[in-house]
Formats: sequence, structure tokens, C-alpha cells
Amino acid sequence: MILLIGYGNRLRRDDGLGPALLDLAGARFAAPDLCTFELQQLVPELAAELAAPGVTAALFLDAGPADAASPPGTVTVSQLLPRVDGSPLGHQLAPEELLTVARALYGATPAAWLVTVAGADFGYGGELSAAVRSGLDEALAVVGTLLTTIRGEAPATARSAGSRPG
Repeated sequence: MILLIGYGNRLRRDDGLGPALLDLAGARFAAPDLCTFELQQLVPELAAELAAPGVTAALFLDAGPADAASPPGTVTVSQLLPRVDGSPLGHQLAPEELLTVARALYGATPAAWLVTVAGADFGYGGELSAAVRSGLDEALAVVGTLLTTIRGEAPATARSAGSRPG
């Protein structure tokens, strides 16, 4: 099972990139091994889904900040490892922190990647900026490539050792 997790707020313009990309990717790549989640933010309760038996990978989809190196519309993909930046007990977590919670509570984490598109406008509104809309096709292609790779090379060793509590 591959988890496709789009997160962000659809009412904060480019922050809605994660859910918008999830809509597109879920429709284009729908398959029995793909499970989609739309969230406004990553919450600790998602750790059980990440650590569930049979989950081989998770793709997190989100908007990111633009900067000189990544102007609005830039697509970035990075492989994730469990990591704690702050308190893992908060109500909102980074993907790496969520992986840490999954490992700590359930003894397992799937291979995980984060796909972002640098945003230009995080104000109030329901539409993505033109810059982010221009990055959607590339982001969708990146998701497709990752799904193909994951399905073809299921990383059996990506799950950490451990057992789920009974």
C-alpha cells in the first residue's frame, strides 16, 4: 500500500497546493494499492496509518516557501527520514516528525518522500497562484515517477525493524 497525503489549507491560496495535487494524482494514478488522505495539517493520529502492515511508502504533497533558489512554481522532491525538530507532541507535525512518531509508537516507518511546489501567495482565497498552477504538471509527473519507482522496486528493507503493539 502506498499512502498519498496531500495537506494544506484550500482557503489560503497556494497553501492548498497539497490537496489540489492530491486531487489530480489520485484521479490519474488511482489503483488498489494507493490510499489517499487530504488533511489541513499533519497530525499525530496519522502515525498509525504510516506504520500499518503492508504500507511500503508514503508521498507527502505540500506547498513550500519560495526563495532565491526556488522561485514560485519550483517543484522539489526529497526523500524523508524520521527526525524531530521540535516537540513531537504538538498538534501539527512536519512529515519527518510524523515518521518519528510512527517509529516510536509502532516500530515501523515506510519509505517516504515530500513533493513540494514553491508558493507565491498564501493569503486568503480559494485559487492557486499562476506560478503554482504552472508547477502542477511537473509535480504530477514527479508523483507519477515516484509511484512507478516504488511499485517497481518495493523497498522491502525500507521498513524499520520492530513490531506493532498488540
